[in-house]
Amino acid sequence: MEKYSFDTIVVGGGLAGLTCARILRQAGRRVFVAEAGDDTGGRIRTDDSGGFLMDWGFQVLQTAYPEARRALDFKALNLKTFDPGVIVHKHKRFHILADPLRKPRYILKSTFSSIASPMDYYRLLKLFFQITRRSLESIFEAPEQPTRDYLEGFGFSDNMIQNFFRPFFGGVCLDPAIGASSRVFEYVFKMFAEGDAAIPENGMAEIPRQIAADLPKECIGTRMRVSALRPNGVIFDDGRELAAETIVLAAAANEVQRLLGREERVSYFSEYCLYFAAEHPPFPNSLLILNGDGRGPINNLAVLSQVSGKYAPAGQTLMAAVVIGDDKGDADHLKQSVKTQLREWFGPAAEGWGHLKTYHIKRALPDQRPPAANPFQLNPRMGPNIYVCGEYGSLPGIQWALYSGRKAAESLLVK
Repeated sequence: MEKYSFDTIVVGGGLAGLTCARILRQAGRRVFVAEAGDDTGGRIRTDDSGGFLMDWGFQVLQTAYPEARRALDFKALNLKTFDPGVIVHKHKRFHILADPLRKPRYILKSTFSSIASPMDYYRLLKLFFQITRRSLESIFEAPEQPTRDYLEGFGFSDNMIQNFFRPFFGGVCLDPAIGASSRVFEYVFKMFAEGDAAIPENGMAEIPRQIAADLPKECIGTRMRVSALRPNGVIFDDGRELAAETIVLAAAANEVQRLLGREERVSYFSEYCLYFAAEHPPFPNSLLILNGDGRGPINNLAVLSQVSGKYAPAGQTLMAAVVIGDDKGDADHLKQSVKTQLREWFGPAAEGWGHLKTYHIKRALPDQRPPAANPFQLNPRMGPNIYVCGEYGSLPGIQWALYSGRKAAESLLVK
């Protein structure tokens, strides 16, 4: 590889790095993507084990993401959508809380459940109309506060906050205390309100694969961890060096800080995702199941094969149980705790559910408590020949990875 000469080296092969590299390549630049792992995709990976497709942690693509609509071919991904709404487990019962505008047949069950009062539903609709009328740019210019304070100030009951917003939004940000910035909450709420939660038919890894397909194979290298930067180039862990006119840092925020020699620390939330196989799904629909009680390890449960039949072999069901946090004991203890909770929820039927695999994502998402970054104000240029994209100085997630990758490429092309 030393014989090649590149205009730009992109450090990190996640969505941000791949997006940046694709745009630079389309502009005629010679670009090389150096990925530390054994494949591209960053946190978005999918394993195929015996016909079961297991994403590295439960993730979805919001079809309302403006940058996803711009950068991705939804038709080629063959997106499969969740039903709009959730099922909340509370007091040994399951309660449906559905989107009344898209699922009106559930409105009576939703309005008069023990999860949301009629006033909570009114406030939910009020919030819907307020946020959907605003642009993303205006959302990130608004004053911010912790989301729990925001919800209380909006008038939601403690019952609604604890039973719905805690497991739902807490699951999105992996923060059960729902302390993330209200700006992040409004952005997430707007995306759920304006589009569908979806997964590609053949797994979330199809998203980075679609972007990487526009790059020649020789433009991507894996197992190439950058140990240090040097003027107009990088040094890898094995001592090799690669020179380029410009460097784009598209790795995780803590890695970018290390390479830039900055001392500030990034706090991360972690998660466990446990996959189970069953002969039959627990529900006939494809609603996300939330833990409204707050007891037990499970935060939410997704029956993925109800969304996309390709996630499981014929006649089988695949479920993903998400546990938020770290230090959950050894793997076998956690598995047994989750199995116990599944039996409490679903009765004897859960006895036969087989555990397939547990993923522990230690740095799943950075802390998004106030002050939250404004992704529209990110300056990708860090120095004369160094640019940055991804979550560093911005926000995590598919929308902002794609957006920051594009902005870094555009900034580099006009320098």
